[in-house]
Amino acid sequence: MSDIFLLIALILAIVVALLYFMPHLKLLNFVDYGEGDAVKHLNRYAALRLLFPVGVNLACAYVVGVQPELVVPLIFLTPVSILCAVIWICAGERKPKLLA
Repeated sequence: MSDIFLLIALILAIVVALLYFMPHLKLLNFVDYGEGDAVKHLNRYAALRLLFPVGVNLACAYVVGVQPELVVPLIFLTPVSILCAVIWICAGERKPKLLA
C-alpha cells in the first residue's frame, strides 16, 4: 500500500536531483528566470524547497506501512505538499535581494 508514496517520492527526488545537479537547465515553467546567472541560483533554491514534498511522501509511506487504512486520507497530502512547495518557491523567487 505504501508503494504509491514511495513512487511519488522517487519521482520528486529525481526532479530535485535534476534541478540541483544540472542547474543550467530551465525546468520550472512557473518561474521567470531572468538573466543567465539566475538560472543556477533559482534551480538550486527550488531543489531544496522541493525536498519538502519528498519528505512528506516518505513520512506518508511510513505511516501507511504502520496503519494501511490511512492511505486514502494521506493521499491528499501529496498535492497539498507540492502546492506548498510551489508557493514557497514563487514567493522566495520574488523576494528582493537585500545584499546585492
